[in-house]
Amino acid sequence: MITLYGGAKGRASRSMLALEELGLAYRHVPLEPWAKAEDREVLVGLNPNARVPVLEDDGLIIWESMAINLYLADCYGNAPFWPSDPRERARVYQWSIWAQTEVDVAARHKARFGKAPEARARAEAERLGALTILDRALSERTFLLGDSFTIADLNVASTLTEPWENGLVDGQLDPADHGLNALGDWLRRCTSRPSWRCVGAMN
Repeated sequence: MITLYGGAKGRASRSMLALEELGLAYRHVPLEPWAKAEDREVLVGLNPNARVPVLEDDGLIIWESMAINLYLADCYGNAPFWPSDPRERARVYQWSIWAQTEVDVAARHKARFGKAPEARARAEAERLGALTILDRALSERTFLLGDSFTIADLNVASTLTEPWENGLVDGQLDPADHGLNALGDWLRRCTSRPSWRCVGAMN
């Protein structure tokens, strides 16, 4: 049995989405290490970083949500969700890593909510710049790799918006307000999937 540790309202939701898309049975353990000392103690035994999510699969322990998702797709996925062509999988890796290095940047998130106006403005401009790159990539295709939803779409979309954020980037930004119409349409296609509704309904 696969076990996923981490609450549904947090980064664990990204891996819950992957599990739901793949139709895998799993046990969900909603650890809250920031709120409960006993949960943190359990988590440290699984992940030295004391962060969720953590996946356990037949004795294998994996942490980092993006690594978990790529593992799940590689181990249990089929085309088109997990492409059979290594050249297409290269694009999965590209977009998945891009989401971490260009969108989910911790220092930028801190700057956006900091007290320095110049740093906030610069961080927001950088975020919009990354979103513009994504919008252009989607301007002539339905999904990131073409006509079919893949793990690349799940990984990038779940970086932009978590299932309870109503399809808004970081729960705040509507792509249409910034002329990012291709991105907005794609994000709606991703977040209207049954997996998104299922995870969004979890506590």
